[in-house]
Amino acid sequence: MIDPKELMDLDAVAVSIWWLGNAGFAINAAGTVILVDPVIELREESDPVTSELGLPLLVPLPIRARSLDRVDLVLVTHDHADHAGPRTITELAARTHALFVGTERTARRLRQFGIPEARLRTARYDQPVRVGGTTVIPTPAKHEEDLIHTQRGDCCGFLIRVAGVTLWHTGDTELLEDHLKVSSPDVLMLPISPHILGVDDAARIANATRARHVIPCHFGTFDSDLYWCSGDPAPLSTRVDDSKRRYHTLAIGDKLVI
Repeated sequence: MIDPKELMDLDAVAVSIWWLGNAGFAINAAGTVILVDPVIELREESDPVTSELGLPLLVPLPIRARSLDRVDLVLVTHDHADHAGPRTITELAARTHALFVGTERTARRLRQFGIPEARLRTARYDQPVRVGGTTVIPTPAKHEEDLIHTQRGDCCGFLIRVAGVTLWHTGDTELLEDHLKVSSPDVLMLPISPHILGVDDAARIANATRARHVIPCHFGTFDSDLYWCSGDPAPLSTRVDDSKRRYHTLAIGDKLVI
């Protein structure tokens, strides 16, 4: 479980990254609190094992949105429900002062959840969004599914520069040439489910960018045989250069401190 006091610690001096499950992460970067693709609420209080998506959880939620009262930024890579949970977004909007960042399509969904314009920023590729001492640069992503075909600009990744470090979440995407040009992020968060990057392309990004730390995600969260719930981080460990030092398979709720 994640201690809310630790996550929201204003006096933190390190950069800590927790895996929230699926593609979600929580970051405390020297006191700045950032959430990426959080889906951390239940379908109903009487059912502690079912996510707000309606899918059973393999492990309990590591933290609840309703337990947070200080978040600075919520970054949403795209508008699919396993990345933009309506209950989570609503709780975070009501309980925190967070600014929400997403593409135009994602922003439309966030408005439906009640996020006011004053707390929305539109993510456009390579155009920095600056909030206090944090710079967020949306990166290109291409995410097509059998039933949902996104247009260019509908989804993105986020390159986050804060507290002297660079963190990059690619978002749900297939491999793009732009991804191989990102240079030496401190932390790389890679969705590895086969319907997106999968093992081969995730390894290419990890090795081309020479990221100091690589964290796989988008696997092992829901007790379901749906194709987007699958993914195995083990094979990637043999494909990432210097994996013993660089590759970190976190359990849900675990953290990496850099």
